[in-house]
Amino acid sequence: MAVVLSMTSLTVNGQILTYNGTISPSTLGSSVTTDLPMFNGALGTLTGVQVTLDFTVTPYATVANFTSSTPLTFTPADSIIFSFSPADTWTISHSSDSWTLSAPTVSTGNIYGSGQEVSYYTGPSSVLQLVGSTSASADLTAASGLDFAAYTGAGNLVFGTAGGGYVSITDGPLFGGGGGDLAGTASVTYDYVPEPGTFALMVCGLTGLLVMRRRSAMK
Repeated sequence: MAVVLSMTSLTVNGQILTYNGTISPSTLGSSVTTDLPMFNGALGTLTGVQVTLDFTVTPYATVANFTSSTPLTFTPADSIIFSFSPADTWTISHSSDSWTLSAPTVSTGNIYGSGQEVSYYTGPSSVLQLVGSTSASADLTAASGLDFAAYTGAGNLVFGTAGGGYVSITDGPLFGGGGGDLAGTASVTYDYVPEPGTFALMVCGLTGLLVMRRRSAMK
């Protein structure tokens, strides 16, 4: 079970609230969920958001048969090369916010067949999927500013992802594609101006804490 930690600090113009958490295992091209909570609007007015997503990416390649109703064999003489490269661009999004980052440089090298049969393509379940042997990181730290309302409310933050990689297959009748399995850690920092009543309560609380510490030090 993931544990979400929060830290609040008082600033001149408002407050900063930081949460640290995890990215649920997902696949590049789909939505990724985190255990980072959205901002509680009862605390005040949100004025800034900074998101950090540290992905661990494990590439995979797929082999599909679009040419023959008879299953084709992916023999040991056949191979796949699948890689991400810095030229590939990934997109991370949340509501109106959209950020781009370079894909990690990851290459599986050659992945050779072992006599697997590849049936005619009828959907994602009919492809042969092979996991690459190399993992890498793809990290994003970016500021939000387009739609603070999308970060305010109940529930956790969810981000969209898009991107891909280069796939080459030596067996002519077979075709391929690829992507990446995603996991990792995440954090979000909310800058906000507290409601007047909330701010006064926090000041009183901090003052009381300082008084208690001073009394303890004098004993």
